[in-house]
Amino acid sequence: MALSARSLCAQRSCARATRASSGAVACRVQCSSGARQAEPAPLAMVERRELLLGALAAIGFAAVAPPAAQAGLLEGGVEWWKGRRRANSAKLIAPIKVAQQRLQAASAMLADGSGSMLDVLQLVRASSLNCYMFEALPSDSLETRASLFTQSRQLSDPCTFRIIIKNVVDFATDDDRERGAALLSSIILSYQKLDGELEAAVESGLGLGLGGAPGGVEAAGKAAKQLGATLQLAYEMEGFVKE
Repeated sequence: MALSARSLCAQRSCARATRASSGAVACRVQCSSGARQAEPAPLAMVERRELLLGALAAIGFAAVAPPAAQAGLLEGGVEWWKGRRRANSAKLIAPIKVAQQRLQAASAMLADGSGSMLDVLQLVRASSLNCYMFEALPSDSLETRASLFTQSRQLSDPCTFRIIIKNVVDFATDDDRERGAALLSSIILSYQKLDGELEAAVESGLGLGLGGAPGGVEAAGKAAKQLGATLQLAYEMEGFVKE
């Protein structure tokens, strides 16, 4: 005689319980008219559900926590971020150091006449970290021309000084944000002015050397003064990043 659905179900449950190890959790099988219901959800789904519940619990705690506790959580997050920024400050300072070294080399050329005014101009432009537009020279590299093209088409912002400041002022106070923006604006304007002074010196006859007409010598003096001001701003930017 054929077994009933209830009897078949009982036998299957018994067989599964027998095969299960002592540490395993036996799944309960319910039968209705000879059909099995769906088995429990996979472990990964359970873990995701528990993770979500944990996250909701944390959010709920933050929402009902006293104001002092909420402030402590926020302050802890900000301090963690500041610690990460200090740890990565060397990466942010490295491009600034390159700019300083190129400006120092350009200043030495002006002081001892070891290079032409055109050489000085190219060094200054290379030190600007792609932060202002200028007319390309015939001797400019493909990299310089590509950067100028990117700036002119506004495809992206290649200004490394701006990228550095944006990284530094995340989670900063409003005062620090304003200081960073003012410093960025100052160094870009200083570079633009320096570029103009050097172009004037080149056009006055100092392009092939540091001798030339009296007007050219005066232009070289103005360029040297502006170069010093630009270098000082590069030092200030390094100090701002280190704070």
